[in-house]
Amino acid sequence: MRLDDQVTVTCTDTEKEMPGTVVRMRGEWVDVSIGELLISLRRAKPGLWVGSKAGMEFTIKAAA
Repeated sequence: MRLDDQVTVTCTDTEKEMPGTVVRMRGEWVDVSIGELLISLRRAKPGLWVGSKAGMEFTIKAAA
């Protein structure tokens, strides 16, 4: 995953998928923009990023 990559963000609570854009990367963290919403996700294991916003959990599965 790289800066400005388009990624698919999945809400694990609703199983809905939405497109997002990587806007910031720092260490084990990545920030993804979905429209005006910004979600910070932490690498849980190689290829899996997990974060939460408004009480809901979001994931990104990327190449390890």
